Amino acid sequence: MKIKLLAILALALTLSGCGYVERGFATVTGGGTATCFRGVTYVQFTSGSSVAYNPDGTIMKGDC
Repeated sequence: MKIKLLAILALALTLSGCGYVERGFATVTGGGTATCFRGVTYVQFTSGSSVAYNPDGTIMKGDC
């Protein structure tokens, strides 16, 4: 029973920390972290996230 409760608690904490890990990586590396969601690439910075753009101004597609 304790293992189930710990697993549920760990899952809840993981899901509630939306973007927390990515912001941590951005803080450490000084740059953004790219994440693919529904075929679009997003970049997470310490101050927020944005859609990633190609040099020609189009939205960068991802392989996810």
